[in-house]
Amino acid sequence: MLYHQRKTERMQLGRNIKSLRSLKGFPLKYVATELGMSISNLSNIENGITGIEQKTLHKLGQVLGVEPKQIQIFNAEKFFSIAVNA
Repeated sequence: MLYHQRKTERMQLGRNIKSLRSLKGFPLKYVATELGMSISNLSNIENGITGIEQKTLHKLGQVLGVEPKQIQIFNAEKFFSIAVNA
């Protein structure tokens, strides 16, 4: 059960990363290069296949111009709902 929760958390965090990266208009290759990792590694993180280390999450926040906590709690559905209704 605990593994499933971790996997679910990885998948949600990956979706958040992908959504924020897309909103910023950053290609996968650009962000991967800025993080010093391969495109496939970042893709695996975005798809919830692998996790992300805290220090990498912090660096990702710098690249995306947001706090790491914002990446963790980002809700794309809520964001787009607010943007559409504004």
